[in-house]
Parts: sequence; structure tokens; C-alpha cells
Amino acid sequence: MSEAARSAHLIGPAELQAWLGERTDIVLLDVRHVMPADHADHDSYLAGHLPGALFVDVDADLAGVGTGRNGKRPLPGAAEFEKTVRRWGVEVDTPVVVYGSARSPAPARAWWLLKWAGVESVRLLDGGFEGWAGEIAAGEDDDRRDSDFVIRPGGLPVVEVGDVPSFADRGLLLDARPAIKFSHPTDAGAGHIPGARSAPVADFFDTAGFLRPDDELRKRFAAIGISAGAEPAAYCSTGVSASLEVFVLSVLGVRARLYAGSASEWTADPSRVLVR
Repeated sequence: MSEAARSAHLIGPAELQAWLGERTDIVLLDVRHVMPADHADHDSYLAGHLPGALFVDVDADLAGVGTGRNGKRPLPGAAEFEKTVRRWGVEVDTPVVVYGSARSPAPARAWWLLKWAGVESVRLLDGGFEGWAGEIAAGEDDDRRDSDFVIRPGGLPVVEVGDVPSFADRGLLLDARPAIKFSHPTDAGAGHIPGARSAPVADFFDTAGFLRPDDELRKRFAAIGISAGAEPAAYCSTGVSASLEVFVLSVLGVRARLYAGSASEWTADPSRVLVR
């Protein structure tokens, strides 16, 4: 069952290369993102990407309009995201493969939104772009196909800001950011939602950028009190790394909620504090 769950979420470079040679209906999405500058990496896409891949911008395509109180990257509205999915040529039953740089959480934001919207088959490329050894294309890909996709929002659960404390009180609120952002005595920008537990997404990958084996991942979550049957919630700074936290938990069969507003929404209200 674990193997089936992993294969439903991830695809390896060799398997994808073989799959692309057999099928023409696969949609590839390139969600590369530059950190710590925190902006879409369109230049790297133009320099080289998987043949046929469409570029996806985390802010332009995977986030809605910020109001100053709903976080830096709120979820897009259903009607807005439906138009985006149609522009990618994705139908409900279209097989989609999303990739970015190795260990980057950005592709998981696309995975989360597509699954939330009702797309049935969405997988991440294990190892990211750096793990790919096949053909590379350059320049902009113009093979854009419109679809008749009809969104069915709600495929994955969210947690609203008012419910966040209840998850923290039960020890089920996970902070996906680096440990140094969770708590650091000399970093004025560090701090976490009271009651949250540190679960940095970077720890889920090996040195080559491939997701660690399921048993290792389970041990890491068990060490912070998350095991089979738990229903946690995840947050980060802007809801991107938290999407990867939800993805990894889903690989393990744990249904986690995304706090999309994350710390950027939490701190927009001065009555809500972060603690170090």
C-alpha cells in the first residue's frame, strides 16, 4: 500500500522518460522558483526545460490577490484558477507531472491546487529538474492547449485562521519552515505560532534531492507526535512550503490541512503573535 501511495504522488525520472515516449496526453508543468529572492525562475525555464513543459509562476498562477490581511500568497479564487487550469490544457482526467528545482516546495503548491480543484492524477517529479537526464528544450513552449475543465473545489482540506489555535492546542500544527525561522534567539524575524511544532520540509529529502523512504519519513513525523490516524495542519511563511508538508504527509497516507495564509496572514493582525 505504501508503494502504491508513493507511486500515486511521485514519478521518477526514468519512469517519466518512458511514459513520455508512450503517451501524448501528459501535461508537464515547470514551477521553478528562486530562493531566497522568492520569485519565479522564468530565466532558468527559458534556458532549459523538459520538452513540452509549460512554465508556472507561483504568484501569477498559483496565488490570489492579497489584501494585506489574508497573507502574501492567498489561494486563488475558484473561477480564477479554473481559467488557469484550462489554459494549461488540463482536464479532470489529464495526467499531470509537476517539477521544479530539487527540494523546492514550489511544485507542491501546484500539486495542492490541482488536487483541490478536482484533477485526478497529479504527480511530482522526484529529484526535480536536476534529477532529469533526458532531452532538454529551450525557449518558450507555445504548444498551449485550452480545455473545458470545470473546477470542483474542496478536493483537499484547508484550515482557516480562526481554527489554527485548536490545531496548535492539540499538538497538530506543523511549521514547515527551516528550524532557524521557527526559533532563533538572535533573529528578529524568527518565531512561530504558539503551540506549533517544527517540521522543516528540507529534512524530507536526501542530498540528491529525492524524497526519503517512507519509513524514514514516518520516524521523523513520529518524533514530533504525528503518526497514522492524525489529522494535522501545516503552515509556513506564505503557504508554499506548507503545501509540500501536506504532500509528504499524503504520501504517507496522512490527510493534512493547509493553512494557506500561514505566518504572513497570522502576523497581519497585531493581536496574533509569534513566539521564539
